[in-house]
Amino acid sequence: MKKCFLSTAVLLVFMMILTTTAFAATTEIFYGGYSNSYTKGSIVVDLTNISSKKNVVLGETEAAEYFDDADSLNMVIDYDYDTDEEITIKDILTYFNNNGGVPIYYADAAPVVVTAKEAMRTFYFSYKGDTIVYTYEPKYYSFDEYVYNFDNKQVYNERPEDWIFADGTTVTLNKPGKYIFVITDNGLVSSSPAGIFCVHINDNLSETPVSKDLSGINVNPTTSKVLVNGKAVEFEAYNINGNNYFKLRDLAQAVNNTEKNFEVAWDGINNAINLISNKPYTPAGGELAKGDGKAKVAIPTTSKIYKDGKELFLTAYNINGNNYFKLRDIAKAFDIGITWDGTTNTIGIDTRISYVE
Repeated sequence: MKKCFLSTAVLLVFMMILTTTAFAATTEIFYGGYSNSYTKGSIVVDLTNISSKKNVVLGETEAAEYFDDADSLNMVIDYDYDTDEEITIKDILTYFNNNGGVPIYYADAAPVVVTAKEAMRTFYFSYKGDTIVYTYEPKYYSFDEYVYNFDNKQVYNERPEDWIFADGTTVTLNKPGKYIFVITDNGLVSSSPAGIFCVHINDNLSETPVSKDLSGINVNPTTSKVLVNGKAVEFEAYNINGNNYFKLRDLAQAVNNTEKNFEVAWDGINNAINLISNKPYTPAGGELAKGDGKAKVAIPTTSKIYKDGKELFLTAYNINGNNYFKLRDIAKAFDIGITWDGTTNTIGIDTRISYVE
């Protein structure tokens, strides 16, 4: 297996387990990065040309085949200072096997472009076989500038003496097949940025390739009852890949004139949605209109999304000309409490409490 392993620090294993879904391009958010007792950090990585993904429990024999041989599984890639132990590929795979399975991504077409959207300590990738086929474009921050002069930090094309990878670092992987993407980090302990660990494990495509026509998917209305600060409110919402998606302007209207209100502004020139916190919402008309209860076609939203001037990387869909966002994504962005009562099939939206993961 041909390898490229670049790191300025050793990190512990810490990631968000991924669920099965299908897509052609996505932005993944993994937990890690800067975290403390009050804030759980996240690392944003953009992946393109991914057809589908699923969690798989890998036996050691199968894993050894993926990684060329059993010796590769014993390769040390991290170090746990708390336990004074080396961390190997086998340790990482065991961790994932014990927490729902190893995330396997299928790319039915090349190239697969991996882009770091936030600073990282480690950017590791390798290919199965004898030929390395990738284009690597690193960018760097000075570690001292990043830590002590963050607002004025510079992006360097050549590595400073003490460095970390800057957001915008990319690798283009020019082969289709199966990939493993995981995030390494000791997020709840250290303030070090996280890293990505990427391995091309074989050339097999997904067993059921996803249609390349991704112009739209059929979605069904959400059947749950919704309470906003204890009061029943009707929303036209839809279940997409197991998550509830709400009309963005409906959510803004529902929490308007509360301590968590936010404005929604459309920038047609830049095809961008601007969300502004702590500002009353200006209705555009048609908010909280009752849906017809019928299935609809959802088309991925191509607009960029900004909150208070900072770009957010959220999955959104356009349904009948309106943008729908995952309820928990918007709640997390504005620290709005979300509750679920499975007995009564009720979603609670509570601006009086904080969001809990």
